[in-house]
Amino acid sequence: MVARPGRIQTTYTAGELDPLTFDRTELKYFHSGAKHVENVQIHPQGGFSLCDGLRHVDDLSATSDRLIPFKTSQGTVYDIALRDGHADVLEHNGITDDFALPFTYEQLPELTWAHRQDTMFLFHEDVETSRVIATDAGWQVDDLPYEDIPNYDYGAVYANGEPAEWEINFVGFDDGKRFRLMVSGQETVSIYYSATGETVRAAIEAAILDLPNVGAGIVVSVISGTNIKITFAGTDNQGDGWAVSGTPIDDADGAIPAFKLKVGVPPGEPIISNLRGWPRCGMFFQQRLIAGGFRSRANNWMTSITGRYFSFNTKLDEANGAFVVPLDSEGGETINHVIAGRNMLVFTSEREYWISEREIDKTQPTVHVEASTHGTKAGVPIIKNEGAAIFCHKTGSVLSEFRYTDVDGNFVSQPISVLSPHLFEDVKDMALRKASLSTDANLLGVVDEHGRMRAGFLLREQDVTSFGRFSSGVGLFKAVSVNKRNEMSVIIERNGTRRFERFERGLLLDAAKAFSFASPELEITGLEHLEGLDVWVLGDGDVYGPFTVSAASINLDVAVQSGEVGLFAPPVVETLPPPRDIGPHTVLRRKARIHSVWISVVDTTSLAVSVNGKPAVDVALRDYDPDLENPELDDGFTGLVELRGLTGFCDEPTVTITQLRPGRLSVRSITAEAKL
Repeated sequence: MVARPGRIQTTYTAGELDPLTFDRTELKYFHSGAKHVENVQIHPQGGFSLCDGLRHVDDLSATSDRLIPFKTSQGTVYDIALRDGHADVLEHNGITDDFALPFTYEQLPELTWAHRQDTMFLFHEDVETSRVIATDAGWQVDDLPYEDIPNYDYGAVYANGEPAEWEINFVGFDDGKRFRLMVSGQETVSIYYSATGETVRAAIEAAILDLPNVGAGIVVSVISGTNIKITFAGTDNQGDGWAVSGTPIDDADGAIPAFKLKVGVPPGEPIISNLRGWPRCGMFFQQRLIAGGFRSRANNWMTSITGRYFSFNTKLDEANGAFVVPLDSEGGETINHVIAGRNMLVFTSEREYWISEREIDKTQPTVHVEASTHGTKAGVPIIKNEGAAIFCHKTGSVLSEFRYTDVDGNFVSQPISVLSPHLFEDVKDMALRKASLSTDANLLGVVDEHGRMRAGFLLREQDVTSFGRFSSGVGLFKAVSVNKRNEMSVIIERNGTRRFERFERGLLLDAAKAFSFASPELEITGLEHLEGLDVWVLGDGDVYGPFTVSAASINLDVAVQSGEVGLFAPPVVETLPPPRDIGPHTVLRRKARIHSVWISVVDTTSLAVSVNGKPAVDVALRDYDPDLENPELDDGFTGLVELRGLTGFCDEPTVTITQLRPGRLSVRSITAEAKL
């Protein structure tokens, strides 16, 4: 009898695929995707394993809704949990400090921040920018001390403008000789020099007023002799955008030195203020502070003087000077993020831009190159990953990466959630944990407004972009962050209480709490955060449960000395239905069943399998241990698990890998034979 070959799947690097792709067997991703992926970690080398569990760290306020990573100049790492009017500071074992902030709970979703050394700035358009400083004496909070904020004409009546003034001198000139003046790129007609100051003054004034870039109101006066002062007064001449120079025409020995006497200041009021609003975002870049997205000038950004983060004095004309830059865009466009990358990146509510010149220079034009027109969602962080910036579209339902390509000589935007669009809706927060082991991919944590968390496993060089789900029973995820120790943490709500929990490698439970006794005990106490919930105990290497927590404690049937107690969130990986192709564009459509399954596992202690839509059945892995003397968690099985004689015809037969009790799980491959 000839053996019938089965279909083996060894890689899941396409993640959970959209239901619309289930019949697309010609796609290369069909053979590396799954129908459902939950609570597992996808490995770039192939297969998957149980995801990290969540360690309970501390209870939080009912309004805690954002997490910010913070690292001091001395290397101390904190997680800062923002709540209504306050912030809680967390270290390894819980909250160690708190401080007041001027932001309400309703403002937290659109809050952005910039961090450098011991200082952090918090931005919101309706609140003056806050400065938070970590000191030896504690946390200090004040308003960011903006200096010399540039003026803007908002249409009111102003009397604080100062016209620019220039002086020109004539050296070695004879009567009747001709010269020209250059005023901001426009050249005058030939002017005849006269040793009489009033005569040459009148000729210069007439020539300058004849230029197309000069408006009425300019004043030309005599300082002394033939030293002339040009005052750029008048409504159309406001500001400091003037440059004056002179060139002799027929006097080779003559010279016309010109220099600025006074910097012009346009009339107006500070571009940001309590009346006009504050920046939405900011960053440190090239020794400058850049702030943008002002409430009353939403498509503008400004930069400080180089090396002086708080000074925005625009009177300095050198390359390192401060200046304000408006986007050349249609109305209604708001700057939501400014990001430091290969070039400065600007993400708005409508488009994505990059600054063509890598150096920010006041003396050179700032060119915004439009790269894509998706728009970004306000408040959702931009995440840097392998040279790209990952952002959420303004719809809240698509993730894209923004990357420079040498082929195009441009930044391009490519969606990375295109294979799993059904997983994303109303995204509110994102964070990235870098790979720490050779078997890891970068982990992108995504939280939405419905309390769901999605996990993306990204490794560009190996073409790994897979998305799945992270769940924790009835827990609702509120925020996610990765601190400077590369630890991913979340704010999660259980039983109406919000808590700070941290993903921990090798942990098999959620909301987990460790216990240790001097001698074995039957009762475990101190479980207030698990009150009323069903928990499992991993004690002395064995698994016990479930138990319902009552009065913050549980009672076991077997005494244990040390271990963990927490919630069980089982993994679920369901394969795609087997292909029905029997020829080009020819398929066999009828009920089918998978009758045999081989599962290759590594160091696995708990495995349950569901086939053809039937309930999951626990697989007795310890049948392979003849003594059954070792603790359950010390007796992991590595090898091939064979299941035969599986019944149940159905329209779309699949194999589901899950667990009915906590334990380790690592799957290398799944092979299925089906009768079609």
